[in-house]
Amino acid sequence: MELIEADYLASQPERPPEQLAEAIAREQSLEILDALIPDHIRRDFLGRVLSVEAIRDDQWRLRIGYPAHLASAQIGQLMHLLYGNVSFYPRIRLVDVRLPASLLDALPGPLGGIPEIRRLVGSQNRALLLTVLKPRGSSPETLARLAEAFALGGGDILKDDQNLVETDPNQFRQRLACCAQAIERAAQTTGRRCLYLPHVAGSGQHLQKQLDIVAELGLHGMVLCPWFMGMETAAEAARSRQLLWLAHPAGAGVWTETPDRGASAELIFGQLPRLAGADLSIYPGSGGRITAQQVDDPGIIRALTQPLGHHLPTLPCSGGGKTLAQVPELASRLGPDLAVVVGGDLLLHGDGIQAVVSSTISKLINGNPGS
Repeated sequence: MELIEADYLASQPERPPEQLAEAIAREQSLEILDALIPDHIRRDFLGRVLSVEAIRDDQWRLRIGYPAHLASAQIGQLMHLLYGNVSFYPRIRLVDVRLPASLLDALPGPLGGIPEIRRLVGSQNRALLLTVLKPRGSSPETLARLAEAFALGGGDILKDDQNLVETDPNQFRQRLACCAQAIERAAQTTGRRCLYLPHVAGSGQHLQKQLDIVAELGLHGMVLCPWFMGMETAAEAARSRQLLWLAHPAGAGVWTETPDRGASAELIFGQLPRLAGADLSIYPGSGGRITAQQVDDPGIIRALTQPLGHHLPTLPCSGGGKTLAQVPELASRLGPDLAVVVGGDLLLHGDGIQAVVSSTISKLINGNPGS
């Protein structure tokens, strides 16, 4: 039987680790008393303990195997299987997951990933610069001027701030059209494209109307906040219109930032959004305004880019309040398959945005002459 292998860290367990492992395996797979499990269901549906290993005196690694069909080939159900009821267990952290090939093949993965993003922006061998349209309350014309200045300077990717939300679809259309037209004007001047990703939020018909507008305007992708709208909803929204999507990390800190609970940053910002189809994933990288205590930049980048079945690599986006001065060093340290997110620090330059973007892009190009 093909198994999903999940590793949990149990810190200061309140019962013997072997008993705790058996309890997690049963809770997550069948959630029923052991005495009530019929033999045929036990054989085909019950999770099983694969190993219990002491890490230190008060911490153990518990490896549980779940029958692969329990994930139902859905990213949402996979997450439920891995960390549903066990989220109420004290001091249990999900740290690693290995999926069988059949399940990897069934999950969507990125539509275009890094190769398509590089094709769209016309840069093949360097780190990319990403900025943010903000703040909420700005007129469409103001945001469009920022978009045009960034694109004229050679900026690579432009995304809406996650706070840019309209209740009126017509206002949403107006803002997106205004910014898209500004980027197109810049492209006529520079000869290269800036990838624009508007923020799409909400649910039901409101969500569907926004998706229609993004597609009708000929935009290539969007920003989604999967930790609020749901990973499965985000994945399906993108697939339904064949759009690239950027997974924004808002809300994900409750998963990653308590070291003995939740799940590892490599899973939350890396493997899970990649399997759900995110083409870009923002994570709060080290050294920014938002300091994530449990983030390992190289580990997240590996989770997003290393071989994973047939799935394309997802573009890691190091955010959390980076400055323009940090961009060359981050690119040198973390490699070319990276976008550095610079928001407020860029806005501080006002009328000089085009010039500082151009200077930053030149430094990135000179760091990788082949680009």
